[in-house]
Amino acid sequence: MRGISMIRDWRHPLAVMLLSASPMALHPALAQEKGGTWLDTVTVVGTRTELAVRDNPRSVAVITREDIEKRSADSIAELLRDVPGVDVADESVAGMKRLRIRGESSRRVTILVDGQEITDHSTYGTPLLVDPATVERIEVVKGPSSVLYGAKAIGGVVNIITRKGADKPIQLEAGGSYHSGSAGWQSWAAVSGSKDGFDYRLSATTDRHGDRRVSKGQYSATGRLDDTSFNNKNLYAHLGYRFGESDNHYLALKYEQHFLESEGWPGPPGSLAGVDRFKINLPQRDRRKIGVYYDGENISDIVQKIHVDLYYQTIDRLFENQVRTAAGPGRTIDVTSTSDDRITDYGMNAQVDLDLWDGHQTIVGAQYLSDSLLTGKTSRTTRTGFAPFPVTTNSSSRDKAHIDTYSLYAQDEWSLTDGLKLISGLRLNHTRTALDETTVASRAGFQGADDTRLLSSLGLTWEPTDSLVLRASYSEGYISPTLLQLFSSTTAGGQGTTYGNPELASELARNFEIGGRYEDAGLALDVAAFYTRARDYITTTRCVAVTAYCQTTGTPGSPSSLYFNADSATTFGMEFLAEYELAAGFSPYIGGSWIRRELQHATYSTFNSDTPALSGRIGIKYEGELGDTPIWADLSLRGSTGSKQTYLNGTDLVTERLPGWGTLNFAFGGSYGENDRLTFSVNLNNILDKQYRSTFGELPGVRRSIEISARVKF
Repeated sequence: MRGISMIRDWRHPLAVMLLSASPMALHPALAQEKGGTWLDTVTVVGTRTELAVRDNPRSVAVITREDIEKRSADSIAELLRDVPGVDVADESVAGMKRLRIRGESSRRVTILVDGQEITDHSTYGTPLLVDPATVERIEVVKGPSSVLYGAKAIGGVVNIITRKGADKPIQLEAGGSYHSGSAGWQSWAAVSGSKDGFDYRLSATTDRHGDRRVSKGQYSATGRLDDTSFNNKNLYAHLGYRFGESDNHYLALKYEQHFLESEGWPGPPGSLAGVDRFKINLPQRDRRKIGVYYDGENISDIVQKIHVDLYYQTIDRLFENQVRTAAGPGRTIDVTSTSDDRITDYGMNAQVDLDLWDGHQTIVGAQYLSDSLLTGKTSRTTRTGFAPFPVTTNSSSRDKAHIDTYSLYAQDEWSLTDGLKLISGLRLNHTRTALDETTVASRAGFQGADDTRLLSSLGLTWEPTDSLVLRASYSEGYISPTLLQLFSSTTAGGQGTTYGNPELASELARNFEIGGRYEDAGLALDVAAFYTRARDYITTTRCVAVTAYCQTTGTPGSPSSLYFNADSATTFGMEFLAEYELAAGFSPYIGGSWIRRELQHATYSTFNSDTPALSGRIGIKYEGELGDTPIWADLSLRGSTGSKQTYLNGTDLVTERLPGWGTLNFAFGGSYGENDRLTFSVNLNNILDKQYRSTFGELPGVRRSIEISARVKF
């Protein structure tokens, strides 16, 4: 087992305790508002109302601007890596990180930017293509959350809240970072300010990363992972205006533009049997969005708040896949596939907060989302050695489809007594899907479908003492099939063609959760236990004959498949986070998760779901001053137990294993000047240079590396 010497035996109780930790992004010094711990941080995402973490019936986490500035993260996902129950997944594409929550795939996690959804009709889920320099805070709710946030919120919800203007007429900012793990760099600049009710912010960012550096071993003989380079460019603009006799109305316009170019890692040497060449390119992954927001407060004695937002968003992506397989002596088959897609979204959300009765806080809302996909696919197959000369065949297709979603939701928070609150919610959701255009004759008869769901949630919090809050909750989640799964096809992954199935049903999940939060005498503690049962999971099955949906059966080395509802999952576990404040600015912390996840497939069941049983972080941090200069430091150990995945390969069950791992890390930084004019941070990662891979859904970890970042403002 690879790991640092003190934790080589994962069966030792101390090793289990040490590696059940995970709070770098969440421990109190990093997520607290001034004058309290992270339990006092106010969040909106759990209930759609402002509520401190300690009083929230759901499992929530908050990453503040201060946290972001203390990290040299190259993506939003890295900022959330240490939230208990959250895993980072990149599916072999270094520049396109996604999030898994409580073992659920990224496709079952809702990603919001300023409350507005980023959609992604792929089998992998929504990547977090948002510039960290534009982010004010990030809020996370774990577990099914469809009552408040609609489809895809089975694993949870991540809401990324962008920055507004500075509190003076003009402020200039610039920053940058260096990442030795990819020989990469990032730089950004911004101008912002506020005057006479107006506030504004303009920013631009660019970065470039080379191939990932890893420890030499089974993943790379040279210490570099081939085809893992990427680069991003981002533009962001915000203009807001506050008005009204009491300045209780706020109107804002936001614009985002993000460009990504990346490659795909082909996997460890020899991992693709019979494949001589495997190459993935993603030369384009562009997102553009414009949003309008209105917030009004203290409208009347009954109407406490009104929120309305509208947005228009496009995502353009180009995917290229090259596969060469051996088909016998002197025979090869070369397949080059492309997928050129455009996703177009426009939507609206309106919410009213009401004070209808004493002891009740009620919200009602309506949402609409129009989500369309236009995809063009090409395939070029060249067979060499089967005839005196190479034989090439070409094919192409074009599909256009859409999903329209209409929702009404309501929630009531009832203060039964001074320390007892009941929060209940309902959502009526209706979706309508349709295949608008296709050039594939066999799909011409595909019919759309309507689906109506009534979803519910229930939460209870009890505060028996000033320092303790106990909680329990029930929540439901669902996810509609993607347009690709319903109406199109994909060759991603080089495993043959997977065809859409218009008869797919929505996936459903129910979650039960209990927990407690304690804060007193320097100790802050958050513990939760959960049980989630999900059904109608969408998986694939081999095409054994040509049917209305299976257009071909493929070849023995590249068989065709069809999406269908067959799988279910049962997930249970615990998450915890704790810190104890010592004298002289030192605080030890520990946090993490224990998760067991069983997948029930059509023909077999397994706990080997690529979800480590134990994962987390433990450490000690310091905050203080050197002279008049604020400084901080953090020494930590991050790790997890091993991960296994079992899957069906033809008629055989195959199990793959990854060993447990642990890395030693040290970070420090500080600020200087009036109003923290200059800030810097240094992160020393994987100090003992261990080779590891967290899960099969993520690339091998970076070797010993350093990340340096600095920011200056005037």
